[in-house]
Amino acid sequence: MYLNISEEAKQKLMPYTKDQAVIVLDLDDGVGKYSKMGVCSLDTSFRILLLDQAQDRSDFNAAVESDLGTIYIKDYSHRYLDKEMTLAVDPRLQVLKLNSSSGVLDGNVPIVDLRGE
Repeated sequence: MYLNISEEAKQKLMPYTKDQAVIVLDLDDGVGKYSKMGVCSLDTSFRILLLDQAQDRSDFNAAVESDLGTIYIKDYSHRYLDKEMTLAVDPRLQVLKLNSSSGVLDGNVPIVDLRGE
């Protein structure tokens, strides 16, 4: 699996990579330490989580390579992802969206900075 990150999306994420943040692509399903609640709909919802190097990331026991290096995921979220995906900025709404060859996986992927928690 590979996550292509558009230049615009890189610009949104670059300030965090300078601080050595661990980047996580979280399937927001209500499971794990950093989930407050799951999404009760038929939509699949993802979030970009930013963690400190020392924060617990045991829920994210798989990885996807990307243009920014390794991005951690929950191992079972593979079933929602494709071999090639793109994280891009929606030009109209200026939010991150996750796409694949099969279409839009999530049209609004928020960045959640959990460092220091």
